[in-house]
Amino acid sequence: MTSAFHMLTAPPRTPKPRTKALMFLSEVGIPLRATEDLLETAHSIIDCAKITDHLGLMERLSESWVRKKIALYDRFGIPVLPGGIPFQIAVLQGVVDDYLKRVRDLGFAGVELSEDVISPRAADEREDMIVQARRLGLKVTTEVGRKNRDVAFDPQTIKRQILSDVELGVSNVYVESSEIQALSEGDAEALDGLAALGGGSVVLFELGLINPQEKAAWLIERYGPLINFASVGPQDVIAVDAIRVGMHRKADYKYLGSLPRHAGS
Repeated sequence: MTSAFHMLTAPPRTPKPRTKALMFLSEVGIPLRATEDLLETAHSIIDCAKITDHLGLMERLSESWVRKKIALYDRFGIPVLPGGIPFQIAVLQGVVDDYLKRVRDLGFAGVELSEDVISPRAADEREDMIVQARRLGLKVTTEVGRKNRDVAFDPQTIKRQILSDVELGVSNVYVESSEIQALSEGDAEALDGLAALGGGSVVLFELGLINPQEKAAWLIERYGPLINFASVGPQDVIAVDAIRVGMHRKADYKYLGSLPRHAGS
């Protein structure tokens, strides 16, 4: 592809498939036309998409619609998974087997096995569910931290959980956005060391709904531009990418400061 202003040198970017500087989109079941519009201009910076319209997946969105949505992302080479709340409901209702098979049969590339609202499962039960999902051919993501922050965020326990998940074949682990928001305001050191786990290609930091662009800028400043992001809304994808490469006011346009001055400028 030749860019419109090909004489200008853009910030360097790792081409797909990436293992670092990942961008996982979260979208609440936006219409197919809106999805196509987003992908028309942003597909190259999105590495995975998650559908987080939990009620929609459970009752309002048809099988046909979900298949069309997945096919649209597939067309742009972007894998799709459902959000983690339906999985947690499947756990509570005792239908995990049926849920995982349905995720596979609908064409999702992966599944999120999270416990950020329900009581954490016993270690052996958690391991069995991860193994089962992987046997079905699903890419597995898990999550650490709690939405309601009703359990203390212990960095060492969190680190052990992430490493244990990776050993079981989990592809990525999210850090819950509520935890990031709270810790960034009071105990940022608790997050230090997580970004580098698995060589920096495993852990993703959720941006969520509260100040996502400010949170992205803070995380990049602290951990560097190769940090991985999850739960980036459609309205923030382009801005967060620009922040990462220093082409946004929230990043003080650092890219411009890195360029050598041309003679006469």
